[in-house]
Order: sequence, then C-alpha cells, then structure tokens
Amino acid sequence: MDRRNREQIERCCESVVPKIDMTKLFPKLLENKVYNRDDVNIPRWMVSSLLIRYYAVNCDVSDCIGLAFSAINNFKTQDTIKDIWLTIKTRGPNAFKNLILSLKQSDHENIANILEGRCDTGNASNIKQEDPLDHYNWSSFGDEPLEIKVRKATKFIDRDYENIERYPMRSKPRGLVLIITNIYYESSYEKHRFSAKHDCDNLKKLFEEMGFTVISYGNLTGQEIKNKIKEFSKNKDLKFVDSCFVIITSHGTEDEDNNTEIQGIDYHNASRQANYEKVLCTEICDYFTAEACEQLAGKPKIFIFQLCRGKKKQKSVAHYRITTDTSVSVKPEASLEIPHIQTTRNYSDMLVVQSTLPSHVSYRDSVTGSWFIQILCEVFMKHACTNHVEDLFRMIDSQLKQLRTINNECQTSCVQSIGFNKHCYIHPGLFES
Repeated sequence: MDRRNREQIERCCESVVPKIDMTKLFPKLLENKVYNRDDVNIPRWMVSSLLIRYYAVNCDVSDCIGLAFSAINNFKTQDTIKDIWLTIKTRGPNAFKNLILSLKQSDHENIANILEGRCDTGNASNIKQEDPLDHYNWSSFGDEPLEIKVRKATKFIDRDYENIERYPMRSKPRGLVLIITNIYYESSYEKHRFSAKHDCDNLKKLFEEMGFTVISYGNLTGQEIKNKIKEFSKNKDLKFVDSCFVIITSHGTEDEDNNTEIQGIDYHNASRQANYEKVLCTEICDYFTAEACEQLAGKPKIFIFQLCRGKKKQKSVAHYRITTDTSVSVKPEASLEIPHIQTTRNYSDMLVVQSTLPSHVSYRDSVTGSWFIQILCEVFMKHACTNHVEDLFRMIDSQLKQLRTINNECQTSCVQSIGFNKHCYIHPGLFES
C-alpha cells in the first residue's frame, strides 16, 4: 500500500473508529478482498474457529447461539474495530481502493470521504465526493435525497386546443417507463456511481405516482442494455398505453465520431481494451420507429439520458449571449408523385433529452444524486399536473441554469424534437372512471 494511504488510515483512526459498524463493514472487506476469509487475524477478532467447532459438536443449540452473539459483540468493541482498521495498512496495493469501496457499500460513505481527504476529520456530517466523470462541487440542494410527492391533475386538458394539437393521454396506466441505472462498473478505471441509486428510486416513485407502469434494470453491460431496450420495444402492453419513457442513467462518453456513447458496466477505454458492446444514444431511438415499434406509432416517446457526453466543463460567464441560426431549404421535385396511401413518418413523435451539452460532463451530487434528475423529479411532481412536457423541460433547464460550482462551472441540458409536434400533458394520477 502507498505510504500516504497508510498514513491517512492511521491519521483518521481515532476519529472514524467510533463511527464504524464493523458487523456491516467486515463482510464487505471480505467481499472486496481487503481481507481473505482465511486471514490469520480473523480468529483473534472473532472467536476461535476451533472453539466454534467444539461447541457445535459438544454443546446444545442455545450454547452455539450464545457463542455467535459473543463473536458479534466482540466485533463491536472499539479495540477490535481499531485493530481491524489499522491492520488494513498491511494489506496489498489495492487494499486502500477496496477499503473505500467497502465503506461506501456498507453505509459508511462519510468515513470514505474523510479517508479520501474530502473533508476534515472533525466534520463527517455533510460530505460530498467528486467523481471525475459525473463531477460534483456544489449545488443548491440539501444533503438529503428529494422526497417525491406528486401533485395530481384535476382535469383533462388534452382535447381543447387552437393551433397545436395534443397527444391523447388518458390510458390506465398512462404509459410504460423503462429505467436503466448503472452504478457498479467492472473496470477499475471507471468510478462507481453510488448516489445514482437515488436517481433510480426517485424516478421510479415519480412515474408510479403519476400513473405509469415502471420497468427497472440496474448494472447492465452494453449488450444487455441493447437487449433490454429491444425487449421493452416489443412489449405487448405498449399497444394499450398512450406513451412511453426510456430513461438511462450511466457513465457516458464521446466516441471518435463525436457520438454520445452510453457506457455499459463492461465498458473499457478502447486504447486499453475494445472487447465490449458499444451503445450509442442514437441507436436507442431506432428501436421505437413506426416500423420497429408499430404499437407506439403516433404516440409520444420520450428518451432521457443522464450521462456525460465528453470531458469538457462548461464555464459560466457574466452577460453572455449566443445565437446559432441554421437554415436548410430543400426544394421538392416537381415531378414527384404522392401516392394516395395513408402512411406515417418512421421517425416521429420522439423527444430526446440529454442532461448536458455534446462533449461536456454531467454533474452529480454524490450524496443526493444527479443535478438534472433531481430537478426533473421536482419539476414533474409539482408542474406536470398543469404543464405539457416540453414546457416542463424548459423549466428544468431554467432551474439547472441556477446551479453553479465553486469553480464557476455549470450545465446546460439539450432537448431534441423528432417530429414531436403536439403538446403532451401527462395528467398525473387522473383517470377516467
């Protein structure tokens, strides 16, 4: 183990040992190979394995149970916890990294942050961690995950309109939602996304309270992501609902052709190892065209991607304005004959939402979850009862604009309409009798 890491373990010892629940932590230390199960120290920390065997053969059940409680209680003594903690210094080169992982997996994230030097040892209550790809520095949110409380709609507003049509949104359930959340990554180069669990929990509760059926998966490889997307697009229940949402929260990157790539848990940087299934955001929509997913033809399909799209960091600047105008004119062929057959566009009724700009990072609070998903949940639960979906995403970006980091960094979301030419009111919690 690196000398600095050994010194940090020793330096933090007195302050963190009283805060450790070793009955939770030690199984993770074994699982992550900080200690081996045949470690010579374990009998000393617990109860001699020979003694356990003796009791199992010669004593009744109550005595064995008493011995087990004795072992557990021994794990709770400060001397034993301190001994286990300091012995980690003698483990291998990966022990420090795996100790951090074990702490986070056993509800000791505050201690992990102390150990990593992200706060001083005297302040372990309000701690946040910076992740290289889902960067966190500071946000206006508190230290607790958002509590979902959806405001229900009181009337349907999908039929009375003047110029812009409205998608019918009255089915029960209102639609199907697919949520894919990647947290734990196989490669040592990819940081785990612990707080993304709150994103998944919040989204699941939000859409269930709004009246959707939610299908959720976690920690998928690239190929598994494609398989689950395809399986979802073929779900027979899509025929009986008025909409669908596909939400993916994961690490992400930009490929060599500047496409946004979703990183499955098997992702490896191509320079190190290219043996993984590549997943592009643009591919996801292909599963939901009118041809590929006939049961959703003419219905709103909304795709939300919470992931980094590169490594650039957007800086906030004072009084800055930018306008980009693009004009493309295509003249129709005069001789083109239009057959009198009712058809529909293959790519249509899609709204693709990205949490950040192309080539840029997406920020995540390591305690409460992603900035974008937190704001999305709050805006939807408060305003979906009266506002259509595109306005909701405008509200989300307006709120996102208020977030600033200590390095004056910020984040801009992107919404792309692909033939999404009607207003979509969700009518949360409201159904026809």
